[in-house]
Amino acid sequence: MRKTLTTVFCVTVLMTSSPFDADARDKSSQQADGSSPRLDFVALQKSFIAAQERGDAEYVKNAVADDFTGIESNGDTTDRAEFIRVGKGEKPGQSPILYDFRVVQLDENCAVVTYNAVFPTSQFDRYQHMSDTWVNKDGHWKLIFQQSTLNLWSAHDL
Repeated sequence: MRKTLTTVFCVTVLMTSSPFDADARDKSSQQADGSSPRLDFVALQKSFIAAQERGDAEYVKNAVADDFTGIESNGDTTDRAEFIRVGKGEKPGQSPILYDFRVVQLDENCAVVTYNAVFPTSQFDRYQHMSDTWVNKDGHWKLIFQQSTLNLWSAHDL
């Protein structure tokens, strides 16, 4: 039974994650502005993640609000300065697998994007639920809050 569930999970992840790479690369060079009436928040989120992965410090810095707060999977909080730190020459490990994106638009200037992530190189907090809150400030969408929570398949739960 466990093997069957693992196989189903892996197939689902592979089927839902492959469109991300091309889509994010196409849109990652453009940061969304608040002028479009119906913003694609999933594309915005994927573009931001792609910028983090490729080490685009300028994109990340412009996308994160000055009053950003983050809550890491261990419960620690992080501020903007810590969050936007993108080291030059750092080559990240294997890219995370991202899936099950959902958007809750709270009003015309605020939306929450939730998704699940698998970090293949992380031993203990490999499986996480992510929630990012985006706000429209002066016509530009900014990441103001992020929380990551270990999910059921995390090594901490074993």
